[in-house]
Amino acid sequence: MLVIRVNGKRPIKLERKLSEAGGWGLWDFHRAESSYTIGVKTHRLARVRPAEPAAGKPVELFIMREASAPESEWISFGEGVAAYESDS
Repeated sequence: MLVIRVNGKRPIKLERKLSEAGGWGLWDFHRAESSYTIGVKTHRLARVRPAEPAAGKPVELFIMREASAPESEWISFGEGVAAYESDS
């Protein structure tokens, strides 16, 4: 499980990378995390750069509702630090 920690925000837990393009990875939220809600919209996906973050290194994170969402609809969550943790 990939965990992204952004100062002042709750950690985002991501299950698996679904695809990669243009230096970005498309990740699915961890099953226990289930989603991220903004207003009344539920978001289950995140774009992460670099696509395969190294532990302890900075990453850029955007929350998305759909994989096909144009970049103008990505919601910036900020820059954080990546960690890989067991989900057990």
